[in-house]
Amino acid sequence: MLINDTLHTTSPLRQRIRDYYRISESVAVDQILPIAEVNPRARSRAWERARKMVLQIRRNQEGHGGVDALLNEYSLSTSEGVVLMCLAEALLRVPDGDTQDELIRDKLSKGQWTPHLGNSDSLFVNASAWGLLFTGNMVNYADKRKKEQFGLLKKTLGRLGEPVIRRAMNIAMRVMGRQFVMGETIKDAVERAKEKETKGYVYSYDMLGEGARTMEDADRYYDSYVKAIEVIGKAANGRGPKRSPGISVKLSAIHPRFEFLHRERAMRDIPPRLKALCMLAKEYDIGLTVDAEEADRLELSLDIIEAVFRDEDLNGWTGFGLAVQAYQKRAIHVIEHLRALSLEVGRSLMVRLVKGAYWDTEIKLTQQAGLEEFPVFTRKSSTDVSYHACANRLLEYRDTLYPQFATHNAYSASVIIELAGDDKEGFEFQCLHGMGDTLYDTVVTEEKIQCRVYAPVGEHEDLLAYLVRRLLENGANSSFVNAIVDDEKPVESLLEDPVEKTQRLKVRFNKLIKTPRGLYAPERDNSRGLDLTDVNAVTALQHELERWQEFYSVTDGVPEGATAVRNPMNHDDVVGYHYYAQPDDMRKALDDADAGFDAWSKRDTSERAEILNRSADALERHMAELIAICMREAGKVAQDSIDEVREAVDFCRYYAARAQELAEDKRLLPRGVVLCISPWNFPLAIFLGQVSAALVTGNTVIAKPAEQTSMVAKRAVDIMQSVGLPEDALKLIIAPGKEVGETLLSDERIKAVMFTGSTQTGTLISQELANRGGEQVPLIAETGGQNCMIVDSTALPEQVVDDVIHSGFQSAGQRCSALRVLFVQEEIADDLISMLIGAMKELTIGDPTMLATDVGPVIDEKALKSLTDHVDFMEGKGKLLYRNDLPEGTENGTFFPPTLYQIDNLDVLEKEVFGPVVHLVRFKSKELDNVLEQINGTGYGLTMGIHSRIEERAYELAAKSRAGNVYINRNMIGAIVGVQPFGGRGLSGTGPKAGGPNYLPRLMMERATPKPTLIDDVDGTDNALVGDDKIAERAHVVMDQAKEVEAQWRHMALNDRISMVRQLLAKIAKVDIVDDLADDLNRTLATARQQLTSVERKLAKPTELPGPTGESNKLYLEPRGTLVCFADKDVSFEYWMLSIVTALATGNTVVSVVSEIFYEEAIEIQNKFESTGAPKGVFQVARLGHFDALLMDEDLAGVVVDSSTERTARITAMLSSREGAILPVITAEYNDKLIQRLMTEKTISIDTTASGGNTSLMTLVEDDE
Repeated sequence: MLINDTLHTTSPLRQRIRDYYRISESVAVDQILPIAEVNPRARSRAWERARKMVLQIRRNQEGHGGVDALLNEYSLSTSEGVVLMCLAEALLRVPDGDTQDELIRDKLSKGQWTPHLGNSDSLFVNASAWGLLFTGNMVNYADKRKKEQFGLLKKTLGRLGEPVIRRAMNIAMRVMGRQFVMGETIKDAVERAKEKETKGYVYSYDMLGEGARTMEDADRYYDSYVKAIEVIGKAANGRGPKRSPGISVKLSAIHPRFEFLHRERAMRDIPPRLKALCMLAKEYDIGLTVDAEEADRLELSLDIIEAVFRDEDLNGWTGFGLAVQAYQKRAIHVIEHLRALSLEVGRSLMVRLVKGAYWDTEIKLTQQAGLEEFPVFTRKSSTDVSYHACANRLLEYRDTLYPQFATHNAYSASVIIELAGDDKEGFEFQCLHGMGDTLYDTVVTEEKIQCRVYAPVGEHEDLLAYLVRRLLENGANSSFVNAIVDDEKPVESLLEDPVEKTQRLKVRFNKLIKTPRGLYAPERDNSRGLDLTDVNAVTALQHELERWQEFYSVTDGVPEGATAVRNPMNHDDVVGYHYYAQPDDMRKALDDADAGFDAWSKRDTSERAEILNRSADALERHMAELIAICMREAGKVAQDSIDEVREAVDFCRYYAARAQELAEDKRLLPRGVVLCISPWNFPLAIFLGQVSAALVTGNTVIAKPAEQTSMVAKRAVDIMQSVGLPEDALKLIIAPGKEVGETLLSDERIKAVMFTGSTQTGTLISQELANRGGEQVPLIAETGGQNCMIVDSTALPEQVVDDVIHSGFQSAGQRCSALRVLFVQEEIADDLISMLIGAMKELTIGDPTMLATDVGPVIDEKALKSLTDHVDFMEGKGKLLYRNDLPEGTENGTFFPPTLYQIDNLDVLEKEVFGPVVHLVRFKSKELDNVLEQINGTGYGLTMGIHSRIEERAYELAAKSRAGNVYINRNMIGAIVGVQPFGGRGLSGTGPKAGGPNYLPRLMMERATPKPTLIDDVDGTDNALVGDDKIAERAHVVMDQAKEVEAQWRHMALNDRISMVRQLLAKIAKVDIVDDLADDLNRTLATARQQLTSVERKLAKPTELPGPTGESNKLYLEPRGTLVCFADKDVSFEYWMLSIVTALATGNTVVSVVSEIFYEEAIEIQNKFESTGAPKGVFQVARLGHFDALLMDEDLAGVVVDSSTERTARITAMLSSREGAILPVITAEYNDKLIQRLMTEKTISIDTTASGGNTSLMTLVEDDE
């Protein structure tokens, strides 16, 4: 299980590296402090030397002009220059002029959607970040000049127009390129280097380009390394590795699956490639350094490096090198390991010591994964201590290691020079091309110590990732490069000794950074994750899984009358069996749950919450067992299984916290027995999410998990009962859904239903409940989706491909949120398709218990059949772009290969395809609005993805989308509890969102609810509510008018909307006939005005949700659409008036259906409303006879009715018989609850680092306690 080869190591040093991967920060710091100490006399000499260096640099800076004449023309010290810069890089990637011009407009003038969504973390807005290094003029992040910059740019834009700016951009880009990139080709770079080489500098070249996504990418990068080695080798002219230029190689560039989870393949493929490059470098006798990358790749890279370094074919060559990152807690042990390795092999190694360039990524990934500790230090000063400790060791080991100190910090450099004593040959410094040159001019000329320049080579398009890492490091408030040119900082403040500073600190950890487990503190703990790139964790998990695999397997046949649970990967593997419940068992379970309701509902909320919290802790303790069941019963791969358990844990803790908050609202009561019906695709998470929400609100529960995956549900119930949940509070029924529905749905004692599954089944449940003839039974349904992603030509292709692979094929495409249809702008479609197909070729399909598996089986034969039927359906309707081959060993399971089609438009698809199938549609940039209309027009509204670097465009699409969850510049399958509350609208569900703040109240009833109404003949008709064909036609005209103005009203600024409704209230006060009808018009108007203030407060801004750094997650409330506000003779004027005012203020369009008593007054109100300037059609009046036809209209979004009317049961029955979305009958006894019920929720999740880097994290100012 997990892996085939052994991860056991006999080297105690390698084991230490593993043990220190995520060690506690104080342990790591205490261990390196003594190694980093320098004697006081050497320290003061270093300090004095560094002080002189800084003063010299500041003197030199004054005379420093631009890079060349171009810089003078478009001086980057001007505010125009700064913002032009941020545009330049993005423009390079956009092939079409239209989009380029829009990108320019977006960056240079703020759009009206932008304030709506806020974007302070975006690098583009913090344009000053891009100006950081071009001149010494540091523009601080919180600079007041930002406002002025944008004002200036608007003027510039007006003066010049886009085409001129586009030309200017290209010039600016070339300048930026020269500043940071050595040359577009290796030949140019080697030529340009000659000038500095005469001064005593040498070079190491880095071929630009990020990790390969496809084998084609990897081959291209590999070839560029080969060419580069040949060009550099000739220029080196036999000077040997130390004196010659060298090359830097990224392993992620020469192989698309250089990742720990694919260790076996990487160990097979990468060492021969790396060795071939080394043999070539040996031939020319130049240095080759393996670059350091993300922390999770270190273990694997050490294996690869060791395998190649030990090869005897490399004997006689001393040019092999690697980079070590001081910000990793295990850096010191990596140095010790390299020392031992070089002694054992008897050949020296070059070691480049760097600080590390992926700091923000490491912080974010660890927070997301819920791990105990970060792999990196959280304080800059601790990284500096680590750097000094490693430097000290490297200087001791100069006989077998050649240290290369890559630092731009004058104090670090001075300490190293002091410690090295008289030796000027046994080590070198390194700096980045275009940065910190002046620092080393003095070292090279006066100290005669060699400095090597790390110089990127490549096309400007490939510059982004490299550049962003550089800009972030140096724009960081704590960065030396930033501070050295800032004259306001006294020289002394730059030269603090990191060891002294760290010894003074009371707390080693940087408290400004949230710990992974404390992400949601103090409210609740984040669920504990498991790191599948941590050898120690994997070994422990492997051991546990093997134990549980034996425990959960039936080898002696399934007993008679029982139903086997089979592993979808291998149908001969029986995981367990169930005896299905019979109707009598179900009724007995209902009796028990009904009987248990009294005691459970009377328990204090804090007790119920405590049981949920204890359950969460217990689930974490049983994590390995639950992972084992998920893998075998549901066919989930390891990471999906970990996430499954984590989500269940998060649900328990989140609802426990919400319930205690809700307990303060004494107006709500538990409902009774809740029926929970959960699906097989999240057999633990959704199952427990439903159950825990219903239980903590004081209801008792009958839980019906999917038959395919009931074992994990059964185990979860056992765990909850073991920590104190009474048996009669939760009853489990395992049986086919049809029988459960037929037996239980008609029973009055079921007071609410929670359901996740198909749209079709959801509708059946709603009809079955309506057949009781009573009030609408609360049904929270999360159903299917036709989930789309829109990619425009400004998107980063590598990122899009990663996100499409995750969103479309992870979990074998069996997530409610999975990507089904990918819209790609024509101009980039061909390139994107070839990259996407290349990435699909790299997917591993197979046994989900193996770490290397990307795509496991689909759940069962039925699921497989619907996918193979789709293959037949697509014949002649679309073009098959690629389909993976199924490997050997999948014959006995239900596997379906990842598939990519191209179709002409969305209408080709008639239903959701639930599996690893993505359909691609091309669109032209002018058709963007039409694409969104197509997507909204499907009637589904679950998830949507947007990839664009035009912020205004992304925000506008997000605002206009009818999906419940929108994801910008990231994958679209996130549904973290409390961070990305999940659920759709329309055909995709009823709301409220699971894992969100508005979920629990729906499971409770309002204390003031009157006695329910009942009807005997559900199929009968209420003649007053039905009219002839002519009346029906009039009803449709009304709905069409509402539809025409719906978008305009929905998107109108909140102030304007509320102002019109306020004016309406002022006008009504003067209408006599209304006064006659109202019991107390003044009271009604006062209540209505108060309600408007409440609406304004509630909708003023979205709810900011917590989450990891580098992300923005916000919850918006949006109008439902067109609502019918119903008023017959039993409805009070006040309720009717309030329902209209609330519905209009929240952005809904309203058709008020009124009986004759209200009709004249209603028409008068309509006229008064239109006289405020409100669009015609936003508020209309209809008679009772129109009601039936209005209900059947496809654009209806719900009915608002006063619970005191006798007709609520009849309306429920009429609504349930319509086709399409499941609609609510909205009644509310309390005004604040009414606002909530008239709205639907949308979560917008943005990866704020997508355009590169996490500015908010890099500009933290550390606390000094």
